[in-house]
Amino acid sequence: MAPAEAPTGSAAQAPTPEPRDHQQAVLKYVISNLPHAIFWKDRHGRFLGGNQNFLNDTNTKVLENLVGKTDFDVWGSEDAECFVRIDQAVMERGVPMLDIEEPVLRPDGEQRVLLTSKVPIRDGRGEVTGILGIYADITERKRMEVELQKAKETADAAACAKGEFLTVMSHELRTPLSLILGPIESLLSSQDEPLSPRVRADLELIQRSGRRLRRLVDDVLDHQKIEAGKMQIDWEAVDVGELVSDMVEEARPAAERGGIELSIHKDPELRMVPADRRKLEKIALNLLGNALKFTPPGGRVAVDLRALDGLFELSVEDTGPGIPENRRHLLFQRFQQIDASTTRKHEGTGIGLSLAKELTELMGGTVGVESEPGIGSRFFVRLPRAADRQAARQAPFAPEPRSASNGAGTSEPPPPSVDLGGGFEVPASAAAYPPRVGHTDGSRVLVVEDNPDMRSYLADILSAGHEIVVATNGREALESIAAKRPHVIVSDVMMPEMDGFELVRRLKGDPKVRDIPVLLLTARASGAEAVGGLDVGADEYMSKPFDPMELRARVRAAERLHRAYLELAAKNGELAAALERLSETQQELLQAGKMAAIGTLVAGLSHEMNNPVSAILMNAQLLLRRHRKGHGLPDEATILKALTTIERQANRCSELVTALLEYARGKPIGREPCDVRAALRRAVDLSAPRARERRVHLEANSAPSALPEVLVNASQLESALLNVIGNALDASPRGSAVVVGARPLPRGDIHGVEIDVHDRGCGIRAEDLSRIFEPFFTTKPPGQGTGLGLSLTHRFIEEHQGSIRIESELGEGTTVRMWLPAMRAQVAE
Repeated sequence: MAPAEAPTGSAAQAPTPEPRDHQQAVLKYVISNLPHAIFWKDRHGRFLGGNQNFLNDTNTKVLENLVGKTDFDVWGSEDAECFVRIDQAVMERGVPMLDIEEPVLRPDGEQRVLLTSKVPIRDGRGEVTGILGIYADITERKRMEVELQKAKETADAAACAKGEFLTVMSHELRTPLSLILGPIESLLSSQDEPLSPRVRADLELIQRSGRRLRRLVDDVLDHQKIEAGKMQIDWEAVDVGELVSDMVEEARPAAERGGIELSIHKDPELRMVPADRRKLEKIALNLLGNALKFTPPGGRVAVDLRALDGLFELSVEDTGPGIPENRRHLLFQRFQQIDASTTRKHEGTGIGLSLAKELTELMGGTVGVESEPGIGSRFFVRLPRAADRQAARQAPFAPEPRSASNGAGTSEPPPPSVDLGGGFEVPASAAAYPPRVGHTDGSRVLVVEDNPDMRSYLADILSAGHEIVVATNGREALESIAAKRPHVIVSDVMMPEMDGFELVRRLKGDPKVRDIPVLLLTARASGAEAVGGLDVGADEYMSKPFDPMELRARVRAAERLHRAYLELAAKNGELAAALERLSETQQELLQAGKMAAIGTLVAGLSHEMNNPVSAILMNAQLLLRRHRKGHGLPDEATILKALTTIERQANRCSELVTALLEYARGKPIGREPCDVRAALRRAVDLSAPRARERRVHLEANSAPSALPEVLVNASQLESALLNVIGNALDASPRGSAVVVGARPLPRGDIHGVEIDVHDRGCGIRAEDLSRIFEPFFTTKPPGQGTGLGLSLTHRFIEEHQGSIRIESELGEGTTVRMWLPAMRAQVAE
């Protein structure tokens, strides 16, 4: 069939456009319909065109009103200067600039923010003839970012207020708890006046309720510490079989009263494991208490302890009602109850299992549950049992005794009873308090406490054999001490006018009274608070609620030590021996400090290694889990992202191990001529990804003149540079710059090279500068540094007859200057 001819005249078909005309038509259509504003200019910054969105933004409306104008004609001088400067940079360098945030005042008076990208336009010879720009209005996005930041700050302030509230509540609750539990325990243990069965039963009921309230306060505070990231793990070697067996035996009477059969099975191969003893006890008690609470009379509770591959498992199985599958997700959530109705059979706050899960995860373990309604449940905890997995602090492979007494009748505080719920309670195993024994020396004890009830209670339990004087705050205490000197001072911490810390500081700063022993009492039971109290000079530190017997024992011990001190000071003939003993004590303290430093290193490395290892495991398990479930491998982008994360975290582990090995190396390694400029370039290149991640500009400015070679180990020099540059990047705020430079710098007749690294961070306090090169000392937050980097760098510089100094000012930044002698100077030496 022959093709039809095209009609002529007005009805004739339009000719088919040429390919070039077709491309131009498509390009024009795309430019006109893009949601972004587009414009293009010549080499002199004059507008050649723009789409309708750009014409509307500039209020030029039609193309004829735009062509030939400049930014000064369209936007005004203030905004135009910035636009022109960027345009010139793009055209001069011939390199695009993408995602530039540009504030602009529109002709209608509205302030907007544009996200602009600009690329050079080239002719057929490759010469830059103009510039093409495209932008989107991100004003609303920026406004939302500001609102989100304000919301985050509000949320952070609320979280901080919550933490402060819980801290204050702990003080307010622990003080009345001390006044409840202390006198009741004294009454129940007293042999002076026998109690009737009814009175004893009522007192024991009050005691159980008080202990339960104390446990709830501790649990809430533990949750607050975990949420704030302040919960610390105190690693030690624990005989887990003995620990769990003791707890089961303590719970057996409660199980028998409830008609429950309680059994335990232990794997004989499972002995010492790295763990935090107190936290492991709390985990086990929560699981055991839950099982006893929900198991009906005639049921069974079985505790099983067994070794797995690299792990150990503690499980508690019961024959209770079981847990429906649709409710199991609530088990380990905070403040959640499986039965949340008002007619529920079992009381509880929903804290226990949640706390057990979080403590387990802090120690690197997992929790789980297996349950079948009508048959029972099995809760289990799995924790690492290899010491190298957690870098656990080495401790003697023997569990510490739960209570001990000496010949003087003093004893360690017994573990508190734990309310297991449902009427079950594990009783404290400590013996009853002995009756008070009066002293004949009539020593004077000053009690400083602002709470009237607590003040009266302290005076009462310390009154046997002591002359008691009271004060309501630190100021009154100083006046009382000036009037008549006491033998021992027992003081609260939080008081009006002058708190306990300030009282101790003033006493220990006065040579006339600095020898008086001071025992501080506080409701803030954290380790940091205890360290703070001892640091200001307190001789003893106890937390509320306290054991009355222990308080009396500690006061007696303080008296004996003080009396011995006075006798020693009065006998000049024994002064030399005393100084010798003090010297030995100082050596012991020095050794203890070294061991504490090692503990700090191990704890820091444990935290540092745990984070990258967790990230590696999580990404690897993500890929394996999908494959094992038959879903095949994820898409290439997901695999690449996971592998990139694994590589980065594995490199972090390698860096930590290398730093530790370098610090432990006892002898210098081989040296060779090294080009400082090349080493500096490699260090900057290796630090570039870290700089991009922190959005810090990293630049290297070397002197134009030649740098003399140095005789060093190139790997050590590179490590030193990476340590200093890494610290500068960590200290720099986003958008700032870190500048690295090197220049020839002779010192007298010795030629050398100075390398400096400068940042605009927060700076270093003067008191920290004196310790900055100490091993394990770091100004970074806990878990974000090992304190070895600058120590390694300092040792490297000194081994090469160089020097390193740090210049820093708070709020102005820090400069690290490293000087190394030139190779000829080192060879000559």
